[in-house]
Amino acid sequence: MLTALDSSNKLILLSGNEDKNGLSRLREKEQFYCPQCQKAVHLKIGQVMIPHFAHRKKGSCQYFSEGETATHLLGKRHLYEMFQRLQIEAKLEPYLKSLMQRPDLLIKVEEQQYAIEFQYSTISKPQMVKRTTGYHKEKMIPLWILHTPTTKNPHKDGIQQIRLSPFKQQFITYSNQHAHLITYNPTLKLFVYFNYLLPIGGYRFIAKVQTLAIDQQHFPFLRASALTKNECLKYWQLWKRERERVLRGRLHISKRGVRDPFLRACYYLRVIPEKLPLFVGIPINKKPHSIEAVEWQLLWLYYLYTQHQNCMVYSPKLAKDFTDSHAICVDTESIRFYSEILNHLNIEDIFSHYEEEKIFYYIYSQFLAKT
Repeated sequence: MLTALDSSNKLILLSGNEDKNGLSRLREKEQFYCPQCQKAVHLKIGQVMIPHFAHRKKGSCQYFSEGETATHLLGKRHLYEMFQRLQIEAKLEPYLKSLMQRPDLLIKVEEQQYAIEFQYSTISKPQMVKRTTGYHKEKMIPLWILHTPTTKNPHKDGIQQIRLSPFKQQFITYSNQHAHLITYNPTLKLFVYFNYLLPIGGYRFIAKVQTLAIDQQHFPFLRASALTKNECLKYWQLWKRERERVLRGRLHISKRGVRDPFLRACYYLRVIPEKLPLFVGIPINKKPHSIEAVEWQLLWLYYLYTQHQNCMVYSPKLAKDFTDSHAICVDTESIRFYSEILNHLNIEDIFSHYEEEKIFYYIYSQFLAKT
């Protein structure tokens, strides 16, 4: 924690501008207390962690969690300094009594309050939903900023494929019909934006990555500019390349042989996995499924084939019978949406003629077009 009360009940805020020698002298003559539980806290001045306060007994306070990492403390401090630079009213680690919650920062712009959460450690989805719901209840807008995912190489601007674990996917936000993720790296003092997120299977996404130094940051935060035609074509190329990679390796990774539902469907439909038409595997949702799109869509087409139905047919009963019989974690709404696409493309069966340009336009209009 970066805030504490002194013996005269004055709030002490460690903004990062303090001299360590001065803090050491202050620590020798002053006692500090938790702003919420009023219990005594230490002023810690180390070589690795930035100066911060900590309770004398771990777990003795229900309002402040102990064990904050150096990265989390540094990130909070950077954000606080940023809002000060922007001349935006900001409170660091305020306790919201009505919610029994404590955001990392609380800022106010005109009459609107924003609860800022810089998330470094793991948080469960129920916890995140609870905190978000509480902020909304108090007419506050929650802004979750994830610590920039660690990669072998620093993120560079441009269209690229990325991986986001289920934990990181919790922080994706949706605005103007697009999926975005905002992250911050305190070590590099760099914001990294993942805009126009397109799920392509499992933990894999295609995104437009944009970086911004914290001293160039403004508020409201960066809004993604519209994709250019060349950027859209880059999405298309990456999507096709990844789809080809998945299909090329599908036969080799399966240990079930003819018992594999996907390979069995290919066998009975007389199609080679690598030769499946592009309308099998189309991204449907902005939110990813646990199963590859190319897999559940082929199984759906094969199911319709076994029911003597063409590919443009859809009914809630058919969709439910399909998911029940295949134990597939795909919602019926996605199946309905896929059927609408096949109708739009005039696809009657797996061998129907199609125009690649029309599929590209669909992906562009649904996921990438600026609205």
